Amino acid sequence: MLVDLKFEIINITAMPRVEAEKMLNIFLLRKKRGYSQFELSFLMGQRDFYVRDSEDPTHTLIYSVPFNNIFREIFDCSIEQIVPDITQTDYTIQISVAGNESAPIVYKAERFFKDGRIELIGTLSAESKDLLLESPSIISEQSVKEWVLHQISTGYFNESKNALQILKDYEKELGGTIRPLFLANALKACNGTKGTPKLTSKKDENGRFVYFRNN
Repeated sequence: MLVDLKFEIINITAMPRVEAEKMLNIFLLRKKRGYSQFELSFLMGQRDFYVRDSEDPTHTLIYSVPFNNIFREIFDCSIEQIVPDITQTDYTIQISVAGNESAPIVYKAERFFKDGRIELIGTLSAESKDLLLESPSIISEQSVKEWVLHQISTGYFNESKNALQILKDYEKELGGTIRPLFLANALKACNGTKGTPKLTSKKDENGRFVYFRNN
């Protein structure tokens, strides 16, 4: 519980204000969608802990401009929901930290308005790779694996596809949502062992991981 934590205000120098607000906007969007840090990294086509590092206010990693359109596609949102207009705000962002050697580090982000109001944006901390947040999806991991195997057999992976494209194609066919973690696990399981077909992954010209089958 937050009431049990002792927070200290930190001076954020690694991340400019506009980037800090953009990071927090993405944080809120992924939480609303029920995506973990790993799942969003996967859909972005980046390394496993990319979002975890981006959500660390003391880390220098930021979401670069090319990710804006990717986020719009992932969250089906407007650019205004991603990139803040800091010239039209009547508040400042304050970030505090709590934690020590025996407890995980937790960051608390708040808005301090000129009229004295304080609004909690959220708390950020490192998440485990296999974390499952609350999601509207009712599709089992086994069903996702079976779909991937079927797609391999039909030639779907003869051309390389990124994780977001695969997820969107599946959800369009299904008419519902699936957990990105289940899709990531299914793709990883196709490694050519125990009778499974082998999918290869590599980064494309846009720096995103893609998946394909070598024929």
